[in-house]
Amino acid sequence: MSDAAQAEWEQRRTSFGSAAEHYQAGRPSYPREVLLRCLPDGANDVLDLAAGTGALTAGLLDVGLAVVAVEPLDAMRRLIPAEAHALAGTAEDIPLPDESVDAVFIGQAWHWFDAPRAVAEIPRDLRPGGVLAPMWSLLDADDPVSLALAEVAAHDECSTNMLGDEAQPPFDPAGLFTPPERLIVSYALPYNRDRVAALISSVSATINATPEDKVKIIDTATSAVPDGDFFLSWICEAWRSEKITAK
Repeated sequence: MSDAAQAEWEQRRTSFGSAAEHYQAGRPSYPREVLLRCLPDGANDVLDLAAGTGALTAGLLDVGLAVVAVEPLDAMRRLIPAEAHALAGTAEDIPLPDESVDAVFIGQAWHWFDAPRAVAEIPRDLRPGGVLAPMWSLLDADDPVSLALAEVAAHDECSTNMLGDEAQPPFDPAGLFTPPERLIVSYALPYNRDRVAALISSVSATINATPEDKVKIIDTATSAVPDGDFFLSWICEAWRSEKITAK
């Protein structure tokens, strides 16, 4: 990565705090089915890493788990559900003791990590047999409304960007986890134009656009979806791997 590209990546990955309220209002939740399938047997303590405003945290709490939510940005972290134990930290420097959680969940964030450092850090926090479960919720390209929205304002959030069955997962260059199981679940959530505006306002490309371009992006996005209440179709792509414990 060139110095200019590195600088842009750093700027984009730390820019979400300025849109924290939009992120909370617009981003999708995660299917309960995916969360349950990712958990190891007997799991109780889990980590939501790069938790944002806590959409994934809320789902994990609803399942009945004890959740630590680690998020580096203050503006995002303050919106995490109060029932979770929210901590400042990063994927590269997780503020937890060794072998303290049964699973590490990562929603919509792996591409913002320094992957080699994160992969070295995450196994330290997992108990034997613990699970690493990165996941993404992506606009379903098979749904005309979701596809139209993705095409005009959220290219990176579209299901056409899924890795596919033959792809190597993006999270284990060091071979510290078992071969992953790929989980795909389709679901739909209620939206209206205000919630679509919040969703698109929370995308890094919009956050980092000029004020004039932000207005154009959001106007184009809201014009691409129906007026009134409707359902927006999503696909959750998750990867489930278990920590390899030395014997």
